[in-house]
Amino acid sequence: MLLNTVLALLGLSAGMVLHFRWHPLRRAFSESWDLLQLRQAWVLLPAFCLLFWPQRSRSVAEWEIWQELWPDLLREGCAAATQLFHEVAPPWPLALALPLLLVLLTVRVWRWPYRYAERAATTQQKIGLIGLSSSAMLWLGIEISSWQVIHPEWVETGKLAARSIFSALSTAGIQVWLAGLVVIWQAPRAPQADTDAVNALETTFARWPDVLQLGAFNLLWMSWRDWSSQVTGFTAWLLPEFWLLFATLPTAVALSSGRTPFWLIGATALRALRHAFPALLGSLISAVAVMMLVSYATGMILSVSETYGWLGWGARGLSALVLAMLRVWLCLTFILVMLRHGFPSISPALPAR
Repeated sequence: MLLNTVLALLGLSAGMVLHFRWHPLRRAFSESWDLLQLRQAWVLLPAFCLLFWPQRSRSVAEWEIWQELWPDLLREGCAAATQLFHEVAPPWPLALALPLLLVLLTVRVWRWPYRYAERAATTQQKIGLIGLSSSAMLWLGIEISSWQVIHPEWVETGKLAARSIFSALSTAGIQVWLAGLVVIWQAPRAPQADTDAVNALETTFARWPDVLQLGAFNLLWMSWRDWSSQVTGFTAWLLPEFWLLFATLPTAVALSSGRTPFWLIGATALRALRHAFPALLGSLISAVAVMMLVSYATGMILSVSETYGWLGWGARGLSALVLAMLRVWLCLTFILVMLRHGFPSISPALPAR
C-alpha cells in the first residue's frame, strides 16, 4: 500500500511539473522561482519559524487512505494558499526581532527627520514611536524572563495579548518589505543587487504609519483565523477565501508614496484586486494543488520517520525547509501577479530620501 502511495505521488509530481510548464501564468511562476534561486537565504527564516509552528499529525495508516483524506486536504490547502496573502512566515518566534527594529526606526526618525517624508514627523508621532518601542522592549524582556520565571496570571495575560499585537505588526512589516523587494527587483535602483534588501527595508521604514495600520488588519485576520480553525462544515470552506479581499493591501502600501492617506491606499488596493482577480484566482488554484501535494508528501514522511528517533528530527527539518521554500515561491508569485495585473499603471516606489 505504501509503495502504491509513493508511485502515485511521483506521478502527481510529474503532472504538476507539466502543469506549471504550460500554465497561462507560467512567466510569473518562473520569474519568482528565479528570484528565489538568487536569494536562497530567504528560505531559512521561514523554515526556522515553521519548526516551532504546530502542525496537524496523522498516522501512516490515515495517510495511506488518501481517498478519505482528500476533502480535508483540499480545505487545508485552500486555507494554506490564501494564508500566503497575509503571512509568508509564521510570526512566532519572528516577532521577537520586532522591538529592535522599532528602536532602530525611532532613532532614525529622530536623527533624520526629513529622510522619510517632505515634513518632519510631528511631536505626537515621535512620542507614539517612543511609546511603541518602549512597550515592545518591555514585552521582549517579559518574554525572555518567562523562560525561567513563572509570572503572575495578569502578567501572562498581558504577555500573550502583546505577543498577538507585535506578531501582527511584524507580519505587516514583512509583507511590505517583501513587496518592496519584488518592486526593486523588477526596476533596480542600483547596480549592486546586494543592497536590494536594505533598500526594501528603507521603503518599509518610510511607510511606517501605513505599516502600523496594516498591522491592525493583520491582527483582525489572525484573530479570525484562530477562531475559524475550530469551525467545521461549509463555513470552514468560506472563511479562508473571504480574506482574499485584503490580498493586494500590502502591495498597495509598498507602492504608495508614504504620504497617501490609508483609506486611499485601501481604495487603490480594492481596484487592483478587481483587475487582478482572474489572474490571482488562476494562480491560487495551482497553489492549492501544489500545497495539497507537498503537504501530503511531507506529512507522510514525518509519520513514517517518527519511529526512528533522530531520523524524525532530520525529517522535520527537511519538511520545514521544503514547506518554507514552497511558501516563499508562491508568495513571490502572488506579488508578481498583483503587480502586473493589478497595478500596471503605477510606477515602482521611489527610494526613501
